[in-house]
Amino acid sequence: MQEKCQSLKLSGLGETDLLDLLNMHAFSGVNPDDYRNLQQISKKMVGKLSGSPLAAKVLGGLLNSKRDSSTWNRMFTSSIYNIEQGKEGIMRVLRLSYQHLQTHLQACFRHCSLFHKNYEFTKKELVYLWMGSGLIQHVVDDKMPEDVGMEYLDILTKKSFFDIKSRPLSFHDIRCNFNEYDEEKYVIHDLLHELAVSASVKECVRVDRNFSEMNLKTVRHMYIEIINPTVVEQMSKAKKLRTCVMHFQEQDQAAQELILNKVLTVAKTLRVLSLTTNSVFKLPNEFGHLVHLRYLSLIRNGQSMTHVSWFPQSVYKLYNLQIMKYDDPHLAAPVRGKMDSLCNLVNLRHMQLPYFIMAMIPYIGKMTSLHELYGFFIQQRDGYTIGELKNLKNLCYLDVSGLDKVMNTEEAAEVMLNQKENLAAIALIVVSPVSSDSCDPSKAEQLLEKLQPHPNACKLKIQGYPGSRSPCWLEIPKLINLTSLFICDCKRLQRLPPIGQLPSLQYLYIINLESVDLVDSSFFGSEKPYGLQSLKVLEIQDMPICTEWVGPEGENLFPQLDTLVVRDCKVLRQLPNIPISIQHVEIYNAGLHAIPLPPSLGASSSSSPRLGLSLSKLTISCCPDLSTLWQGYSLPVLEELSIQQCASLSYLPEDSFCSPSALKTFDIVKCPNLKTGEIRLPPTVRYFTLGSCGDAETPLIYSLQDLTSLTRLFLNGCAMSLLPSKVFACLTGLTSVVFSDCAMTSLPSAQDFARLTNLENLDIWDCKEILSLDGIQGLSSLTFLVIIGCDSLVQDLPDISGEGADLSGCALEISELDIDHPSLLLKEPLRSMAIVKRLRISGGPELRLLPGEWLMRNCQALEVIVVRDASHLQRLPQEIGSLTSLQSLQKSNANLIQMLPGMPASLSNLHINNCHTELKERYKKNVGYDWGKIAHIHDVDIS
Repeated sequence: MQEKCQSLKLSGLGETDLLDLLNMHAFSGVNPDDYRNLQQISKKMVGKLSGSPLAAKVLGGLLNSKRDSSTWNRMFTSSIYNIEQGKEGIMRVLRLSYQHLQTHLQACFRHCSLFHKNYEFTKKELVYLWMGSGLIQHVVDDKMPEDVGMEYLDILTKKSFFDIKSRPLSFHDIRCNFNEYDEEKYVIHDLLHELAVSASVKECVRVDRNFSEMNLKTVRHMYIEIINPTVVEQMSKAKKLRTCVMHFQEQDQAAQELILNKVLTVAKTLRVLSLTTNSVFKLPNEFGHLVHLRYLSLIRNGQSMTHVSWFPQSVYKLYNLQIMKYDDPHLAAPVRGKMDSLCNLVNLRHMQLPYFIMAMIPYIGKMTSLHELYGFFIQQRDGYTIGELKNLKNLCYLDVSGLDKVMNTEEAAEVMLNQKENLAAIALIVVSPVSSDSCDPSKAEQLLEKLQPHPNACKLKIQGYPGSRSPCWLEIPKLINLTSLFICDCKRLQRLPPIGQLPSLQYLYIINLESVDLVDSSFFGSEKPYGLQSLKVLEIQDMPICTEWVGPEGENLFPQLDTLVVRDCKVLRQLPNIPISIQHVEIYNAGLHAIPLPPSLGASSSSSPRLGLSLSKLTISCCPDLSTLWQGYSLPVLEELSIQQCASLSYLPEDSFCSPSALKTFDIVKCPNLKTGEIRLPPTVRYFTLGSCGDAETPLIYSLQDLTSLTRLFLNGCAMSLLPSKVFACLTGLTSVVFSDCAMTSLPSAQDFARLTNLENLDIWDCKEILSLDGIQGLSSLTFLVIIGCDSLVQDLPDISGEGADLSGCALEISELDIDHPSLLLKEPLRSMAIVKRLRISGGPELRLLPGEWLMRNCQALEVIVVRDASHLQRLPQEIGSLTSLQSLQKSNANLIQMLPGMPASLSNLHINNCHTELKERYKKNVGYDWGKIAHIHDVDIS
């Protein structure tokens, strides 16, 4: 019986909330109290917006730059109509805001209609496309077009034509990301996208499945997603085309080549050409005819392993080219000399090419317009020396390696890095770690002294430096704007520079410094306030002899620290205190005795109120000396807690988890000396992992009763022989359970399992003592079942070839059954299962025959059979031919099988590798004696 569905009418925002939203955008950047007269007008405006938040945002952005009462009153009385809570009414406000944009901003906004709804732009992607299309024209006061374009985007975002969709970056993302803007994505609201489409109807066209016929004579910007016959036919009319973006995924190669050649033939004044393809066709020489081209991008995303070639030589005639992108994982290395003419593209500002291509470009110093240069590898031959950097005065980003190949310090000094005021991000890689011993440390020290960056530098990476002392320009406060510093693989460096003197530093990564044994107060600088006052992220990794990291007593050395990561510092016993406002702590394989928190007032008295930490994630692993966690503090906002392999940890504070709590993940594993009293975990926990935790194990198991939100349970090394029934009765929300290396002898009963009505995944790994699988039949929603390494289950079972078993049937419908021993199929309830879709068997010495009777019981359900090790499998059973739903059959190491039985008509995939020579010959495509028996199978690989 179906329930009658009822519609729910959503009302708009209340006038108070709508007024706050409108004022937030209208008075952004100023004090609203300075404009009380305007606030009175905005109160009247919200009454006409019918609760629409989008209209309030866009209208506020429009009013932001017009802060005089006459304009606001005129807008109120003549331009804003009472709008209904619906599309047409809101569109009036959006069109009004668009009409008040300056013409160059309107053009940039219209251009975005090329892309589909909810497309996520990066800042650079948008700006480079606008540059290539000639939409950035107002370049004044020696501003670079990139900066002007970013100002355009900032204005449009401030006026709510774009929303910023930021993704949370991990410390690893930040460390590896030298690109300032990759963390932000820009999205256009659906209704604003419709506005862009309607405003650009004769100027921009998108050829997709919704395309309808139109005249291409006026079209300037085109996006092609499918090969439409009408577009191919009319392409000769598109003589005004300036932008052509082609993104192909399904079209065949011939059709793609046809449309590309049409574009190259017709669009002689093309400015932007972007091609994303799954094909490997050779690009035509007609590229060289696009003399006005500013932007060229080729991205291949197909699965083909065929090696493809570089751009045709004619591309080197595109002297107006400003942006070049090429991305292909299967690009064949161009022959030597083929890259020599690339340096003729003197207007090129941005190259995004594979690293091995960048290393092949000679005389790059001729490309004086370059803003980004990464993958520049210094060589001791003409055209590849460090001197090529001398005339690149516009560089904003530089990544240079092979500095050990520089002949002398005078050659390095001529580069004059300290005079390149636009250079914001610099990566100096002296030598690779594997060859660092071959570089003269004294020469390297003198060389690095000559490569002092300009004070405007924001990001600096020093890698593979073989010197024992840091350069003088890091010893004195020269780089006052530096926000990110990465010191890596400097194996002889004995002392860290006084990094505390860098007032703007936010991200610090110190990795693989083998000779630093102590970090003392000098690291924090000699002037107050001591410490790194702006630091947000500190990562310390691979410092094998560093025992202590200390600082001035009583100082708050990291007041803004948000993330601390310590990895592979086995003898590091001490760190300076971190602030209680820190949010992310990860400690792995370190000698720390305690989390470096300041002493808590709550630790001295049980009656004292506990101070709350701001930690949202705490991960500690392989810290054998750690004995103290967060005594005296509470964890009100902690979301993820993981403590593993901490042998000295003996106490888990029972009352640390406040109510309400945010805790979602709780992992405690291999802490054998851990003790705790009765502990109440918050009901917010969704993922729970426990095992090998001594006396704490039983109270933690019983704490599961309160976890009404739990969806995943992982018991890893649990010592309990029988899991308490009343615990499972409470876990009705579980969807996944894993038992690994547990001492239990049986599973929960079918009655207990029957309460887990949402459980879909059950994994049983290496539970050596378990004797029975009874209980599984109670899991009505089970779809994935894994049983591996449970030795007692397969002892004293009859041979797999036994016949005549009484199979009573099992109602479970299993999507995938993964086992290591074929005898498990004779164990109830597996023996009686009749609806298994995918069977995976590890195989090995135990697997000599597949269980024909079991296969027949599942003959209508089985779709996939995989044997990972068929080395002892003697033959395939005749019953294979009766599996009417079988689609895929895969065997690895099938060296004994010489002949196949008849295969079902449904089979489309047959893979048998490392097989017998006789089998390969019999079923060789088109010529083998028995090829005809498997010729109907679409995908055959017998090798």
